[in-house]
Amino acid sequence: MSSKRLVFIPLAAAVVLFDQLGKLHVARTIEVGARIPFFGDVLALAHLPAAGGAFGIFRDWLPGAQLIGFALLSIVSIIVVILFYRGLAPGEHGSAAALGAILGGIASNALDRVRYGSGVDFLHLGPVTSDALPDFNIADVAIVLGLVALVVELLVTEMAARASERPRV
Repeated sequence: MSSKRLVFIPLAAAVVLFDQLGKLHVARTIEVGARIPFFGDVLALAHLPAAGGAFGIFRDWLPGAQLIGFALLSIVSIIVVILFYRGLAPGEHGSAAALGAILGGIASNALDRVRYGSGVDFLHLGPVTSDALPDFNIADVAIVLGLVALVVELLVTEMAARASERPRV
């Protein structure tokens, strides 16, 4: 097994596992629509269905059309992640980890759509009565952190390449 696979597959599986366990926990312990303080006014557990996707995508679509839209979007996203992963050199562990986190997040959110007909958010930043920030889940965090890691790695690599091309004075 290639060394990048030792990071990619376990991280994707861990994201799916922890995200689904979190959703299972709140489904069994918290009423739909409720938020319970977990860490003061900083973090709360919630049990909130998420009909739309990021930025409200597909929010106003009928449930069957939403499922089709999210299924197609998930399939295309998974293919793109796998194509990027396959293009990595064997030692590119950072990019493999970032892509694994993204893949796990996509897969877990897609699983929600199939199981529940919508996404499930179970984390809330800020006081339980505040709606200033969106609710989210571990899969969402994994996708965002994976994308941030890829961008940071790209910028660092580009800066290093430019620095090596500069003439020495």
